[in-house]
Amino acid sequence: MSHKSEKRRVGGLLLGLQGLAAVVLGWGLCAAAQAAPPTIGAIVPKSWPSAAQGEEIHKGMLLALKTSSIQPVPTLLVQDSGCDYRRAEAAAKQLVEAKVDLVLGGWCVLGGVPALLKTAGIPLVSANAERFPLEDPVLQLGRVGPRVGESVAATLRRETGLRVSASSSCWMDFEPVASEKFDAVLCPTVAIDRSRWTQVEGLYTAAFRTPFTMAAARGYAAMEVGLGYLRKLRSGAKPAAALAEARAIQTLLGPVPAPDAPTPAAAMQLLLTAKLPRLAPKESAQLNAMLKAKSCACKPGCNEGEAKWRELPFVLASCSAGSS
Repeated sequence: MSHKSEKRRVGGLLLGLQGLAAVVLGWGLCAAAQAAPPTIGAIVPKSWPSAAQGEEIHKGMLLALKTSSIQPVPTLLVQDSGCDYRRAEAAAKQLVEAKVDLVLGGWCVLGGVPALLKTAGIPLVSANAERFPLEDPVLQLGRVGPRVGESVAATLRRETGLRVSASSSCWMDFEPVASEKFDAVLCPTVAIDRSRWTQVEGLYTAAFRTPFTMAAARGYAAMEVGLGYLRKLRSGAKPAAALAEARAIQTLLGPVPAPDAPTPAAAMQLLLTAKLPRLAPKESAQLNAMLKAKSCACKPGCNEGEAKWRELPFVLASCSAGSS
């Protein structure tokens, strides 16, 4: 074999080895990319109106994250909204820049966050008690339909003459508390999976040495949905299919409602103050009809005046225990 032929043979062998090395390196990079942990962004009201509840939401998310079977464990990146829509929007922009895979939010405000994330193609899990007319990629945990709370409150104000609020702090913390500003407050309720609550409560108490709260449960439930979406995505499902399958998840606080699902009969509760104002005869009659219709479920035989109240999706606070 001539010197030139040998040189060509060696050169070809080296090129072949370099090509093989490039392929192997490419495989390694692909495997590393596949194994890279996803990042979950969260927009939480950590500083206001209650730093304690914001921390509980955060801990609830962490518990769901750390006890999940998804591997590798996603990274959690938390931003503070301070319950201000402008800060929430700024937080969403930061999460978009950080290239998160999805965002959990909506405990307090939404503002322009859904639009910002939709433009970036990032799914949002909204933990707001009320659903809004939003398109994909959004998963909403709220059981109260769009504008239903304010519509019911307006009916109560018009028919009974009472000062009724559907925007008090209970829509943030789910704790109905009477206010001197109003004669009644309309608040959301939750559907708790009691058997799972006991299990998660034990894990939370052991991990953080603090009581398990509704705020923590809401953080946990939102993370459950987010992880469900990521799990489907990692199994090869396309984003739209992963969103659809995530809607079938049974969370600690019940199933994810369909976007057009009707508001359940007990999705809200009405808390009346101990001392109601003097009312005109017509308004007093309507109030009495409402109280009779809502006295822990109106029995068959309600008259027409009571029946119209029975159809509205709320119960009296004293009758809301054990609602689903």
